[in-house]
Amino acid sequence: MLNASNGVGASPAASSVFVACVPHVPFVKLQDRKLLPDFWHAYDALVAQFRAFDPELVIVFGADHYDALHLKLMPSVLIGMEAEAMADTGGYPGKLNVASDLALACAEYLVEHDFDIATSYAMSVDHGFSNVLHNFLGAIDARPIIPVHLNALCHPRPTLRRCRQIGEAIGQFAAGLGKRVAILGSGGLSHETSMIFPQFDTAPNQTIRDFIVHGGTHGDITMDSWMGDIQAVMVELAGPVADGSHVTGKLNPDWDKRFLAAITSEDMTALDDWHDADFIEEAGSGAGEIRQWVAAVAAARAAGAGVPTLDYYAHDTPIGVGAGLIHASSPPVGG
Repeated sequence: MLNASNGVGASPAASSVFVACVPHVPFVKLQDRKLLPDFWHAYDALVAQFRAFDPELVIVFGADHYDALHLKLMPSVLIGMEAEAMADTGGYPGKLNVASDLALACAEYLVEHDFDIATSYAMSVDHGFSNVLHNFLGAIDARPIIPVHLNALCHPRPTLRRCRQIGEAIGQFAAGLGKRVAILGSGGLSHETSMIFPQFDTAPNQTIRDFIVHGGTHGDITMDSWMGDIQAVMVELAGPVADGSHVTGKLNPDWDKRFLAAITSEDMTALDDWHDADFIEEAGSGAGEIRQWVAAVAAARAAGAGVPTLDYYAHDTPIGVGAGLIHASSPPVGG
């Protein structure tokens, strides 16, 4: 029986932890896996390790893309007690198997440790969660999960320092559960998304602005039409991105490699000094999703994982993002 005040159960056996961070760009679903065999070989190896670890709980750090959350109310941090995935491009729809008691206990643990967060008993998520859950779990409801949204899309975004701190607190919570806990970070690396997901002050017209604020309840764009337009754009671009005739903006291998070196170092606090405006200028608005990686790795390290291993990286890929894969575990999987 979980004690919600401190996150420690009646049997205080040490938890073990596995963490993996991977991209969630819709092209990983829309395109043939044969276009990127080395990426999928490394990805499948991570999935095999995840399944060998056989987690009892999965904590997933994900992001939204103006599908479920809008500027009418945009939380920096949101933990779901109940959640369902939308049928968006690159995603997999259906109800998530949220471990509601543990999600509430995690939220209470954060509040008691001075983190101000939002919670939801009717959380909706898009491919920023469901893509990774499907690929690792086989079905998005196959394991009990705690979904944690970090705003990586729109101003003001939480600092990398705060994401690390929240991750560490969630890792400390997880360490007290006496369970095998897998942690997934979903998103990244360098890529530009502002042409699809603008800020309030850069929206090209009032019609778009109305949608990103209200999510289809006001104005001429409905949720169905928004999602249909995104689907059409992604399907149209899947081929040109794959064959190199269309190159997505702000792919920056030097920036990616600096980030990957920092996140796989013994001390990742160097990322505390990375400023949002700087890395978005260098690596695009989509690079804001490194928040999910920072929180996931910080959580795993706080729960006892070792320094992450870089399993794969390439920037000139058919999926249109700086594609990185990292993982860590404690104890070693199979050990």
